[in-house]
Order: sequence, then structure tokens, then C-alpha cells
Amino acid sequence: MEEVAAAQAPAVNASQRIEVEEQTQIGAARRSAVALAHLHGLDSDAIGRLSLVVTEAATNLVRHAGRGVVILRAIAAPGMSRAVEVLALDKGPGIGDVPRAMRDGFSSIGTAGQGLGAIQRLADVFAMHAPRGQGTALMARVNSGPRMASAQRPRALEERLGVICTPIRGEVTSGDAWKLVATRNRQYLLLVDGLGHGPGAAAAAALAIDAFVPHDDSPPDRSLVLLDQATRGSRGAAASLVCIDDTEHQLRFCGVGNVDGRIHVGPDATAHLLPQNGIVGHAMPTPRITHAEWTPTSRLVMHSDGVSSRWRLDAYPGLATAHPSLVAGIIYRDFGRERDDASVIVFDAPGVAA
Repeated sequence: MEEVAAAQAPAVNASQRIEVEEQTQIGAARRSAVALAHLHGLDSDAIGRLSLVVTEAATNLVRHAGRGVVILRAIAAPGMSRAVEVLALDKGPGIGDVPRAMRDGFSSIGTAGQGLGAIQRLADVFAMHAPRGQGTALMARVNSGPRMASAQRPRALEERLGVICTPIRGEVTSGDAWKLVATRNRQYLLLVDGLGHGPGAAAAAALAIDAFVPHDDSPPDRSLVLLDQATRGSRGAAASLVCIDDTEHQLRFCGVGNVDGRIHVGPDATAHLLPQNGIVGHAMPTPRITHAEWTPTSRLVMHSDGVSSRWRLDAYPGLATAHPSLVAGIIYRDFGRERDDASVIVFDAPGVAA
């Protein structure tokens, strides 16, 4: 059995980032994934498949791109079995013809060519974006419990969500945090960026996350006032939250500080969600609600200031309809800043096919 490294429970909804630049780091990525799976109670079959998925994905980073990162996230959401999501991101040459590359026996460097096909078979959810010249982003989710074909599996709320939330290099805890709450009629999504980084920022973000318990009749401006009250005495934070009603096709947004938000409603239609200046927990202004249309094919993207706002989905062919985890991964890979905690959240309306 795979030896399990000692693991400390990560912050709620945090991601783990493992640099992969040489062969020895492939094993480190595998051990981190296995430790995370044990920590969150995945069964032995899922842990075995996850170990192989991470090994193959990390090996591809070294062989084909020279270097890259593996990002791990545990998933334990209502209506879903426990799972671990693997993102493998690089800035290498890309692939171009992904369907051909998925066939066993194909290889661009003379190896056996079974890596991508094996990952797809072992994973319960698999997606990939690898245009030639634009790097490769691979996502694989491995679930506990009985396996079923994707066509038989209902699309749970987590299937509409892609998230990366990592600390600045050298820190264990992130000052960014997020939370998704589904009530009977709505979904509420919060992204918090504690001021600075390290334990103080993480503590401020945790206070906001713990205080965020919305109900069906919770207006976002009132929720933000409650977060302001909960974080007084801490460093304070930037925070943006949205309330989404899929039935009424409406989104309401409230934000204070530098957490960016955009709604993509088509290839050329983007609505910006602009937060107010200020600090949650320190002299916060009176929150203002922004209303926006939420169509059956809308896509919401939010990120902290650890990610540059200069990204554009239309710069990546095919990304507008890719799995939300791939969208989050590519924005993070190409626009993440080394000097701060970094988070990206992508949330789809039910009609987005991924």
C-alpha cells in the first residue's frame, strides 16, 4: 500500500499546490494526493485510482513540458460522494489534436503513449484543454463509491463549480477563502481575501466564512453587513458575494475591496461586477447591490487580487465552454501573481455544457 505522509487538515476549501519540475517530485505529488484522500475518507479503490492518476499526470508534466504544477482539492459536498480533484497545469507546447492524443499508443516523444487514456479511464470526471502553443490543462476527479457512467450521474452543484485557492509561496495557510451555500431556491457564493497574507489574513477570512450562513430570504447587502460585524477586531478583508436564482434568471452582487467579478453570457458579452472601495471589518461603506441577468448559459468568474484581471476567455479557443475547473486553472496558471495568495472561482448556470 502507498505510504501515507503525515497530513495536517488543510483550511476549509483550500487547494494544495505541488511544483513538479523533476522526476523526484512526481512521488511527492502522489503522496500528497494519497494523504489528502485518506484525510477525507475516500475508499481504497478510489485512493488506488487517484494514486495512478496523479503519477501519470505529473509524469506528463516532466516529460512533455519540462515543468508544471499539480493542484489538489478535496470535495465533500451534499449530493456527491467524497472526491479529490486533480489539476495538472503547464505552459508547454500543448497538444492540438486532443482526441488523437487520448488514444492508447499515441506518443509525441516515443513512449508507450498510455498516460492520457489511462487517466481518463481511471477518473470519474475528466476534462482537458490543450491548444497547440498554449500549454496543457488537465482535470481529473476521482470519487469514492460505485462508479457510474457520466451520462447516468446527475449534475450536482459541485459539477458546475471550479475553484483554486492557494497561499502565497512559503506560507501554509491562505488568506483567501470561499464558500458555496445552496438554499431551496438560490445559490450563494462568497469569496474573501483577508488583508495581507499568512495566519493573520487566514484568521480574518475564517471569521467571515464562519459568519456566512445565508437563507432563502438573505439579501447580499445584509449578509455583507453581518460579515463586517463578524470581522471587527481582525485585520479585515475584501469580500464579494453573489446570490443566484436559476429560476428567475437573476444574479445579485455585493462587494467591498478588490475581489473581481465577471459574468460571461456569450462569446462577446461580458458584465463586470464592480466592488466598492473599503475594507470589511474596518469602516465598511454601506453595501450596494448590483443586479445582473443570469441566463441558462451564463458563467461567473470571481478572483482575488492575487490574480491579474487582464485575462480574456476569448484568447483561448474552446475555453468558453470548457469544464469550469479548467477555466479556473488556466486563469490561475497564466495570470496568478507570485507575491500574494491567489483564488479563482468559476460557477456555471445549469445550461452550460462541460
